[in-house]
Amino acid sequence: MRGFVLLSFLLSLGASARDIFPVRAASLRVTGSPELGKPYVDARVFPQLSFANALDLVPLPGGKRWVIVERTGKIWSFSNDNATSEKQLFADLKAMHPETDNVYGVQFHPRFAKNGLVFITYTKGAGLEEGSVLAKFKVVDRGGHPEVDPASEVPLLHWRSGGHNGAAMQFGLDGFLYLSTGDSEVPSPPDPLSTGQDLDDLLSCILRIDVDRAEGGKPYAVPGDNPFVSTPGARPEIWAIGLRNPWKIAFDRATGRLWCGDVGWELWEMIHLIQRGGNYGWSAMEASQPIKPQTRAKLPISPPIVAHPHSEAASITGGFVYSGTALPGLRGAYVYADYETGRIWALWHDGKAITRHEEICDTAHKIVTFGQDEAGEILYVHYAEESTLHQLVANPEAGKASAFPRKLSETGLFTDAKTQAPASGVLKYAIAAPAWADGATAEQWVALPPQAAAVKSQVRVNKEGKVNGTTTWPKDAVLAKTLSYDKERVETQLLHFDGHAWQGYSYKWRDDQTDAEIVPAEGAVAVLKGKTHRFHSRSECMRCHTSWTQYTIGFQPQQLKNAQALIDAAIVEPNFQEQSPARLVNPHDPEQSLHDRSRAWLHANCAHCHRENGGGSVAVQLNAELVLAGTKTLGQRPQRGTFGIPEGRIIAPSSPGHSVLLHRLAVTGAGHMPIIGAQEVDVAGLRLLSEWISTVPSSDGFPADLGGATDSAAKQWMAMTLSAQPDLDESFHVLLSDSPATAFRLLNYIDDPKTPPQVLSYTLERTKSSPSGQVRALYERFLPPGEREVTLGANPDVAALLALPGDAKRGAELFSPTGKAATCLSCHFVQGQGRDFGPDLSQVGTRLTKAQLLESLLAPSKVLSPGYSTTLITLKDSTVHTGFILSESEKELTLKLATTQSLVLPKAQIQQQQILPTSLMPEGLLQSLTAQEAADLLEYLASRK
Repeated sequence: MRGFVLLSFLLSLGASARDIFPVRAASLRVTGSPELGKPYVDARVFPQLSFANALDLVPLPGGKRWVIVERTGKIWSFSNDNATSEKQLFADLKAMHPETDNVYGVQFHPRFAKNGLVFITYTKGAGLEEGSVLAKFKVVDRGGHPEVDPASEVPLLHWRSGGHNGAAMQFGLDGFLYLSTGDSEVPSPPDPLSTGQDLDDLLSCILRIDVDRAEGGKPYAVPGDNPFVSTPGARPEIWAIGLRNPWKIAFDRATGRLWCGDVGWELWEMIHLIQRGGNYGWSAMEASQPIKPQTRAKLPISPPIVAHPHSEAASITGGFVYSGTALPGLRGAYVYADYETGRIWALWHDGKAITRHEEICDTAHKIVTFGQDEAGEILYVHYAEESTLHQLVANPEAGKASAFPRKLSETGLFTDAKTQAPASGVLKYAIAAPAWADGATAEQWVALPPQAAAVKSQVRVNKEGKVNGTTTWPKDAVLAKTLSYDKERVETQLLHFDGHAWQGYSYKWRDDQTDAEIVPAEGAVAVLKGKTHRFHSRSECMRCHTSWTQYTIGFQPQQLKNAQALIDAAIVEPNFQEQSPARLVNPHDPEQSLHDRSRAWLHANCAHCHRENGGGSVAVQLNAELVLAGTKTLGQRPQRGTFGIPEGRIIAPSSPGHSVLLHRLAVTGAGHMPIIGAQEVDVAGLRLLSEWISTVPSSDGFPADLGGATDSAAKQWMAMTLSAQPDLDESFHVLLSDSPATAFRLLNYIDDPKTPPQVLSYTLERTKSSPSGQVRALYERFLPPGEREVTLGANPDVAALLALPGDAKRGAELFSPTGKAATCLSCHFVQGQGRDFGPDLSQVGTRLTKAQLLESLLAPSKVLSPGYSTTLITLKDSTVHTGFILSESEKELTLKLATTQSLVLPKAQIQQQQILPTSLMPEGLLQSLTAQEAADLLEYLASRK
C-alpha cells in the first residue's frame, strides 16, 4: 500500500513510469576486459580546471605554476595545486594579433629567473610564406601572477604556415633553442611542396638557434657547429631534415638525446632519435615505405626508432623521458602516445637499440601533448573543446584478467543465444542508413546496466557551420550487432563502454549456430558459403569508432529510426534527436530524394574516416551535414591515383565514369574502398551514386561533355555485342581496354537488370585478358571466386609459389618502369634500367635459386648479400651516415649512400661503426601481387643469367 502511495505521489509530481522504472538489463555481465590489465591507468588532475582546445603544457620555472596553451589564442597559468579552481590569463595572442589562428607552444628561457624571457609559436593563417612565427616576450608580474607584456614581443623567426607547422620547442642542454617545423601543407597529397628533402628552406626540419645573441641582421645567431653552416645554399639554422609533422620534441635530461614524434601519412607513425645532420626520410620515405621515389634524398636516411602501423596508431604524439619518482617502473623510459587511439607506450633505449618496448596504458583521450614538471613527473592533455589534464597511476589490476564473457551466451544480452531472444532490458533498435557489409544482414541491440542514466546527446554548431557533438553513455553500456549471410549467423560485434573508453570485440558463431566465441585481439578470417569473412582486430575496430564519430557510429541522433521506443524505455533522453542537424534516410527508399539517399549512403559507409580529423589520408569530408560544396570532392583532382583516367576527378560532375570515388567503390583488390570493412562491391549503392552524379551540374574546370562521350562509347559497345559484330576484339581495345572511364559507364549499364546478359558475357571474355589492370579490376566481381585476382598478402604459401610455373616475359613487364614491381628499379639495375644502389640484378639468376630469390623478397633481412650489410656510422661530431661499405683501409672508409653517391670518411673522425641486422630493402614487396604474378617475377629474375 505504501509503495502504491509513493508511486502515486511521484506521478503527481510529473514523473513518468519510465523515469521511475526505466528498462535496464539486470542480467548484463559485460564488464572489465578480456585483456590482461595494463601497468598503468589514467587519473584526472586539476579536476576543477578545463581549457579550450589545449595544445601545450609547460611548467613555469620555480615549480609553483603551470602554463597551458589554447589553440585559439589564449595562454593560461595556474597554481600547481591539484585543488585549484582558478586560472589566470598569461597571454592572449588573438588580442595582440587578430589574424592569429593557431597558438602552438610556449617555452621558458633556461635562465628565466634572471631574464624573464618566454618564447611562443603561433600562426597567422595558412599558406603564408611567413605565417608561422617564433617570438620572444618578456614576462612581468601582475598582482602576483605572471603575464606576458604584449609590447615586449620580438619576432625571431618565420616559416611558411599550413596544415603541418610543427612549432614544438625545447632548450637543449647546450642552452640553444631547438624548434620543429613541418612540411606546411595539407595531409594529402604527400609533401605537395616537395620540401621534405630540401636544405634551402626551413620546412620539415628541426632547427637550432642561439636566442641569446643577434648577428647577421637577424635577432638570433646560428651556432657555429650547426651541420649545414658551410653547405652552399643551405639554411644554417637546420639541425636535421626529413620530417613530415614533428609533433613534440623533448630532450632526455640525463643523456641529452633528442626525441621526436613524427606524424605519418598513410601507413606509419614514427618515433625518431634526432641526430646532428640527420635525415628522417620524408617525403622520399615514410618509415620503410617509399612515398615519392622521384624525390632525391639529400642525405643518408636514418630509419625511425619505432614505427607503428596504422592498424594500431594514427597520429603520434611525442612525449618525455620519465625521470620522476612516483612511477619507478618507468624510470628512464621515453613515454609517448597516439592521439587517435589514446594508447600510451614506453620504450627504453641504451643509445644503440631498444632494450624494452611495451604499451603501458589505454585511454579514451585525444592525447595532444605531454608536460613534464621540474621533478620529472609527466602529465598529459586531452584535446577537446573542454580539454582536461591527466596523469598515469599504477593499475592495481595490472597483469590480471577479468571475468569478461568469452562466449556470447555469457554476456547476459540474450536469454537464449541460439535464438538471440533478448534478455529483459535489452532493446532492439534500427538505423536509417545501414552500412554495406558484403551482403550480410544486421540485427542490433542496446543494453544499459541497472541504475544507469539514459543516454544523452548534445550537438553544437560553431560559427563556421561545423557540427560537433557529444553523446554521454553510462559505464558498462553495450551495443551489439549480429551479421548473417542467408540467415546463417557469422559474427556478433560488441561495443562496450568500460566507463573510460569504448572497446570493440567480435564473437565468431559456431557452425551449429548454438553460440559464439570471442575472437582473439588480432582478429581472424573464416570462409562461410564461399564468402571470406574477416573478423577485424580490436585496434582496427577503434580506427572507425573514434571520438570524431562519437564512437557509436550507428547509434547516433541522425541514424536512429525507432528513437521514440528508446525514449519510452528511458534508454535515451527525450531530446536525443532534437538537435540533430541532419537526419539520414534509407539510401534505397525510392520515396526519398536522390541527393539525400546518396549523401546518406556516403555518410554511412565513408564518413567515419572521411570527415574532418577522421584519419583518412585524403582531404575529403563526406558526412551528411555538410553541403556538397564543402565535401572537397566536386571537380577535385584525386590525390591517390586516377585509375588511368587523365580527366579523373574525385566527383566529376555529370560524369560517373570520370569520378574516381566510384571507381574506388567499384573495383576489387588493393584499390578498393573502404580499406577496413566491406570488400565486396555494393552494386545497388554504386548504381545509386552513379545516377546521382549524373545529375550533379558540371562545375568550373571540368568539361561538361565528357560524361556524354563515355555514355556514347558504352552504348556503342552494347549495340555491337548485341549484333555480334565480327570486329569485337578490335573494338574492345578502342572503346574499353584503354578507357577505364568508358568501362565503368558500361559496367553501370550491365548492372541494370534490363540489359541483356550477353553484353556481360561478351565483355567478360575480353576484360579477363585486358592489359589494363584498372579495367580488369572493374569486372572482376563477376568472376567466380576461384577466378578472381587474389593477392598474396602478408603470409603467402612459399611452397605453392615455388611450385607455380612462371612466365619470364610477363615477369619482365612487371619489372618495367610501369609495372607492379617498378619499385625495385629505384634501388637495382636490371639490364641497364634502374638505380645503382642495391645489387645489380642483371645476372641474379646465376647467384640465387628461385627459392633464394623468393626468400630475399619475403624476408629481405634474413640473408644479406655480401657487401650489402647496412652499416651505421656515427662521427665524433654526432653526424650519422647509413649505407653500404664499399672499401675500408686503416685510414678511411668509403660508404655508399642511398643517393647512390660514395662518401669517404676518415677513420679518425669515426666514433662508432655498427652493422645493422636489417636490410634497407623494404618488407612486403610481394603483398600486392597475385600468386601468378609473383611466379612470373621469380621466373624473370631466375632467367637473368
